[in-house]
Amino acid sequence: MRAFVDVDAEGALRQAAELDAQRPSGLLHGIPIAVKETVDVAGLRCTLGTPVHGSRIPARDAVVVQRLRRAGAVIVGTTVSTEYAIARAGPTRNPHDLAHTPGGSSSGSAAAVACGMVPIAVGTQTVGSIVRPATYCGIFGLKPTKDAISTTGVMPLSAPLDHVGPLARTAADIALACGVLLEADAGLAGSLSSGRKPNHVLRMEGPMRERIEAPTWEALARAQASLEASGIPVRQAKLPPIFADVVSCYETILFRDIAINHGRDRDEFGEAMSARLRKIIDYGRTVSDNDYDAAMRAAQSYRQELLKLLGEDAVFLAPATDGGAPLFSEETGPSQLQGLWTLAGLPALAVPCGNVAGLAVGVQLIGARGREDLVLGAAAGFRHEWPAEPNV
Repeated sequence: MRAFVDVDAEGALRQAAELDAQRPSGLLHGIPIAVKETVDVAGLRCTLGTPVHGSRIPARDAVVVQRLRRAGAVIVGTTVSTEYAIARAGPTRNPHDLAHTPGGSSSGSAAAVACGMVPIAVGTQTVGSIVRPATYCGIFGLKPTKDAISTTGVMPLSAPLDHVGPLARTAADIALACGVLLEADAGLAGSLSSGRKPNHVLRMEGPMRERIEAPTWEALARAQASLEASGIPVRQAKLPPIFADVVSCYETILFRDIAINHGRDRDEFGEAMSARLRKIIDYGRTVSDNDYDAAMRAAQSYRQELLKLLGEDAVFLAPATDGGAPLFSEETGPSQLQGLWTLAGLPALAVPCGNVAGLAVGVQLIGARGREDLVLGAAAGFRHEWPAEPNV
């Protein structure tokens, strides 16, 4: 599967033995957890998915890792990311079919969870890097409300867009992880496991409805049937025309910020970068202050329009990916259908909906800011399906 960059087998066994001798005191006492290599884990290789930082070993844990350790989690290793969490794929394969991509950029985290190496892993998302690999690997993955989980100690791509979140095989395990990872002022930890369901679900097939392929249409139909069977009404909703420029909006923000955060690496080590990453940085350097500010204002408008549609007690049902996982290559699948929800900073949960033609399919459930409880409540009836023959 090639999901891990570094495995701390000796340290994990030692910590497990120490925890066995103690009374459980934390929510994650003794639970093995993997962490994406763009999130700092002291003493383990965190290479940011690039040979430029191939020997990088942080001396200090990221805030999310500190919280996991305090809750009793056993950090077993760091998992593969795509190049700078945005470009060239790493070596990880899809556990449902090794000929296909696991998605990116949280490739290793999703694959490790899907095939049972760990029950929970940490990923990051700046466009679609939790939701897409979670969907392709047939598991749950939460991109939380913006800033609900700290990004301190996480490789920056774009401060307005960067998120950290958990991946797991059940919605209950997502809630368990969030109880540890959420900021104290997020006000969510106590309600995440309540099972509260939304009053209704709005099925949202745009923008970019034309991108949706047959496997994702099937996933949407299955999701709607499951939600309605659990007593949650589902009705159609439509976005206004202003959403036509979503992709150019988030790319303007993202590419300029990448150029600022990683332009020095491009200048000094450009020959070690993929052509795509060099192109992103070069384009980002052309984005003016005016264009960037206009994109930020547009993002705020999108957020306000979505919240008007959503109200307080509903969630959106939306496609998570164009279709099933593409064949393995330097690419990790299209990100356009995930980007709006990241741009808006709303909580988005990848939810598995079984398999089509041997590949996992799924949807997204999206809530208002701080309403992870409703998203998880709506997802409670969905189930992860193990790969037929996981190659671990």
